[in-house]
Amino acid sequence: MDKSCPPVPRRLGARSAPLSYAQERLWFIDASMPGAPTYNVPLFTRWHEPVDPDALEAALTALVARHEILRTTYGTREGVPVQCVGEPWPVPVEVVDLTGVPHAAERAREDAARRAREPFDLAEGPLLRCVVWRGLPDGDAMLLTIHHIAVDGWSLAPVFDDLADAYRQACAGDKPALDELPLQYTDFAVWDRGQADDPELREQLAERARELVRSPARLPLAGRLAGGEPIGSAPGEQIDFQVPQETWTDVCALARTLRATPYVVALAAFQTVLLRWSGRTGFLVGTLTANRPHPSLEELSGFFVNTVPLRCWIEPEDTFSLLCRQVRGEAFRSLSHQRLPFNQLTAAVTEARQEGRSALVDVGFTLQNMPQSGDTARALWHRPVELPTGKAKFDVLMLLEETPDGLRGALEYATDTYPRDVAEGIAEDFRELLAAVVAAPDRTVRELVEGLGGIEPRVAALGEPSSGTARTTADPAEVPEIAVRRAVSLFTTVLAQAGRLRAGEAEPGPASDFFSMGGHSLLAVSMLTEAQRRYGVAVTARAFLADPTVAGLGRLLCVPEAERSPQPVGARADEPGPYPATPVQQRFLFLDRIAEQRAAYVLPTVLECEGPLDRALLRRALEEVLGRHPALRSRFELDRKLRKFVYRTDGSAPEIRETDATHWSDDRLSAHVDELAWTPFDLATEAPARVDVITAGENRTLIVLAVHHAVADGWSARLLTLQTAEVYRAALEDRAPVLADPVHPRLLAPAADDSALAARLAELSGAPVDVALPHDRPRGNRQSTAALSCRVTLDEDLTGRLRTVLDELGCTTFMGAAALLAATLARAGEQRDFLFTFPWAGRETAGADAAVGMFVNTLVLRADLGDGPSWRQLLGRLRRAGTDAYRAADLPFDALAAALHPDRGLDRPPVTPVYLAAVDVPDGTPDFGPGVAVRRRKPHHIHTKYELELTAVADGGRLELNAEYATALFDADTVADLLSSLTASAADLVTDPDAPVIKEK
Repeated sequence: MDKSCPPVPRRLGARSAPLSYAQERLWFIDASMPGAPTYNVPLFTRWHEPVDPDALEAALTALVARHEILRTTYGTREGVPVQCVGEPWPVPVEVVDLTGVPHAAERAREDAARRAREPFDLAEGPLLRCVVWRGLPDGDAMLLTIHHIAVDGWSLAPVFDDLADAYRQACAGDKPALDELPLQYTDFAVWDRGQADDPELREQLAERARELVRSPARLPLAGRLAGGEPIGSAPGEQIDFQVPQETWTDVCALARTLRATPYVVALAAFQTVLLRWSGRTGFLVGTLTANRPHPSLEELSGFFVNTVPLRCWIEPEDTFSLLCRQVRGEAFRSLSHQRLPFNQLTAAVTEARQEGRSALVDVGFTLQNMPQSGDTARALWHRPVELPTGKAKFDVLMLLEETPDGLRGALEYATDTYPRDVAEGIAEDFRELLAAVVAAPDRTVRELVEGLGGIEPRVAALGEPSSGTARTTADPAEVPEIAVRRAVSLFTTVLAQAGRLRAGEAEPGPASDFFSMGGHSLLAVSMLTEAQRRYGVAVTARAFLADPTVAGLGRLLCVPEAERSPQPVGARADEPGPYPATPVQQRFLFLDRIAEQRAAYVLPTVLECEGPLDRALLRRALEEVLGRHPALRSRFELDRKLRKFVYRTDGSAPEIRETDATHWSDDRLSAHVDELAWTPFDLATEAPARVDVITAGENRTLIVLAVHHAVADGWSARLLTLQTAEVYRAALEDRAPVLADPVHPRLLAPAADDSALAARLAELSGAPVDVALPHDRPRGNRQSTAALSCRVTLDEDLTGRLRTVLDELGCTTFMGAAALLAATLARAGEQRDFLFTFPWAGRETAGADAAVGMFVNTLVLRADLGDGPSWRQLLGRLRRAGTDAYRAADLPFDALAAALHPDRGLDRPPVTPVYLAAVDVPDGTPDFGPGVAVRRRKPHHIHTKYELELTAVADGGRLELNAEYATALFDADTVADLLSSLTASAADLVTDPDAPVIKEK
């Protein structure tokens, strides 16, 4: 196959089609960050004559009739994004009359700037808006705003030419009619997706990834700020500048002399500026290519643009002319790479590189020399100007456009990544450098850089941020004695109730560590809830975990009476909402639209009861418990205006089913349980929970409870079963059940807090967004959630020795499991830096322990073995890394994931494929009274949200390591070997904690 001349797309006439690879990236960004105007294309122009709104409406209607992409909307079908072509529709023109209004032109421009940032709804449409301002002194103004998924720079000439032709027809009294296009965008999209099966293209992608992986991963420039939003949602501004016509003419002449293009000379100049501002001689720059592989596509509107990473290598002693020749070669090679989907290339490089980054490229460059509009359009209006959207697509993006007056430039930059003076300095350096190179192209790059004036960038090696600060033990002398006594009482009460503190043991002192005494995260939450009940002081678990000692808790209890928090008020029945969904719910509801993900967000509980259970009484207990919690009456819908999910709690309660399976085979019963456990919910119309009481024999009953994760977490599911058992026993004993009053989850859900994002990104800087797992099979295009489990149990001797070491270092079971997993993975490969996700209960408010709701947030733990630490050093780092994570516990995981892993696809979880958890006590088993034995069991089939989920369960004298793994990626033997290696790592740890984790070969 000739790579330079791919096969021609065919006219299919499809009304529904997959998204092209370019569109899919924009769709995913929009779905992840609804309402962001980053990919608005606001085109503002001044007319030479008064606008006829009726004729303009008719012309726009003809325009969308000719270009199907302008009447296309985007949704999902079986979890896969699709585009659907709608029927031609009349396009309204909003008219704003500013006749006689002072400063009308400025008013129009300000209004246009505001409207340019109004979001689109890709699912509902329309994706084109038009506003006209009349009565301006120098001609009417028009703002035509289109979503980027339907238009790119090349599209503007055909769009405005067609609009001008149709407008002239309408002004002449005719109904505008434009010729039918030979191809439509859906034809290209189908063709584009089909190219993924081309083995030569796949090999080309792998080859290019191998080339790019050798280039440095990031390009930080002098003056970079500490943090930054994810690319695509970062606030942005742009610096506009002009290169004079004389200079640009000389640049074009120099290009001809060098047998290159003006693009090459401009790119070489930009690379030289980046050398000055970064101190780097090697880096990547992303360039935007038209990606229209056949002439039949040139008349189409649509988003064809692809981002192509270019390798940049600069020798400061080389002449600028030589640099241009090198850039010419790389630019020419890039033409053969413009068909490689940027997202797939990013994924391939990230996987191969195994080092952290925010994106494959963070600096972009483009020279727009697209076809210009024809005479008719130029006779009607001035050249359209694209207004800024207030967002940045890259950390720094140089946009250049050839105009009759010279070269028009704009430096777009992320304002939370670079200050304005840096952007101004880069733009000024570029202008100055272009003038210098046309005067003396044979000067060395170093001489050109040294000759630049303006701001002097302070280029220095960027120091690695600290992975966290060490935990301080509060000075007991600074804590009032009454507060210390209260903290001792709380420690003693909670630890004794949990069997961690026995009669006769010494009372804990000010420096006693909660976790070293046998405490764990759930006990900590219980203790802090008790603190609020007793003393009216709301202590967050995050604050306590920063210093989990008696003195530390005492210091947190020192809150003046006037500042103590009131108890939450229960939700009234007449307050059904709607309420905005929390960030966690927003993420789960988005994933519920993806077919392959839906089952993984159903939370099943299966109880097998042996004994004389009164099933009629059980049904009434279930009805009472499931009917009393507002979350289980939730119904969700997408608020199209807000681009957010909202919910009401006035729906019907979950239905209680009963099934007689007395004569069923075991296989049929297992299949029935699986169906109940994993069938997705219609969250808009049905209750987000279901229960089936299954009669499996005279004295054998199965209770299957399935709840959607958007309304319940593991704590909630356990609470529901315990409360059901309490109501059941109370009825048997003819007494009132002892139940806490239900609290509406909206009163308890932690508020989203993005303020910690910048600091959290600094703590995780340089960490990889993937883990090199021992996959037996490669990842597919869509993540599969089907899973199996495998477990290993450490013997009592090894468990006890491990507990001793962890207690000595003030580490929890969770931290120990993280150390073992990171060490095992590092020993098996070359990766030394890992990110794992783990759950945070989020129940920090009084009353939260009795509420059903989704409170859990996902946190990220970093395990860095880069400098060959000992086991003791690694555990100390993990303790500090855990504290870092807890401090940012209210930071929505989506915000962190978007910043760390902006180019993630649907083939794997965001940030990391590994989930880690620890359970220090087994799940509470409900008590249905004498003679009834209850055990928890899993469905026959399971689903996992991650590729590997490792849970450490400390039960009695043995530590159990349970791995749930994606069967699409792993064989059972591979996971069994991994757990065996974890056991070996544990033995090494307890043998010599001061030995290096990874032994030198």
